[in-house]
Amino acid sequence: MTGLFLGERMSNMQIENIQKYYGIVFPHEYLEFQREAGGKAFDVIEYGDVIDWEIRFSILDDQFIENNINMVDDVNPDPRRIIPFAWSVSSGNNYFLDYRKNSESPAVLVMDHEEAMVREDAESESETPEQAQQLLEENVREIAANFNAFIACLKARSSNPVE
Repeated sequence: MTGLFLGERMSNMQIENIQKYYGIVFPHEYLEFQREAGGKAFDVIEYGDVIDWEIRFSILDDQFIENNINMVDDVNPDPRRIIPFAWSVSSGNNYFLDYRKNSESPAVLVMDHEEAMVREDAESESETPEQAQQLLEENVREIAANFNAFIACLKARSSNPVE
């Protein structure tokens, strides 16, 4: 472990390369949160209850795109416009920024990894490409209207010191 916090491991060039690849601009609030989070884990709180534990944010480095392609794209309904940015260590659920409706303030989606259908299965179970796409759309649901609304639902996990 280098002792560097998450924010210190992100370079502007890496962020620009990721944004260029996807044809998006990350919300300022997201980038600031990434820098300030320092590799912390969070719980997601909805209506006063913890609904997901130990959320970790993906590091915006030279592995970001490759990791998304290898780990999430097969279940993502629109891999070029729905960008994974975090996952739950405990549940395996993924969190995404959805640029399809609002490119300046994308909604935040969650994907329950236990119920997500892979693209190949959606295509084999469907008679048309539209039906397959609809099955993939059912993999995600909106959890927040934008990133600020999402971070309002986060609570930092207390860290247990290693003895």
